Amino acid sequence: MEIGKGHDLSVILDATHENKWVAINLSYSRVLAAADTLRDLIPLVKAPDAIYYRVLPRQATFAPAIY
Repeated sequence: MEIGKGHDLSVILDATHENKWVAINLSYSRVLAAADTLRDLIPLVKAPDAIYYRVLPRQATFAPAIY
């Protein structure tokens, strides 16, 4: 199993993306769309190969869980 390099998402994400779901293109070079929920985001994205990512607050030290 080969481990790929990480991507610096701080280049394309800013404070407006915090606590939101975003769709990112495969080259990790731009945000395609953003929404409060994944359910709202999916219809906004036209790219079938988008990467979906939940943006945590910048001050977060852990990933919150929703039950």
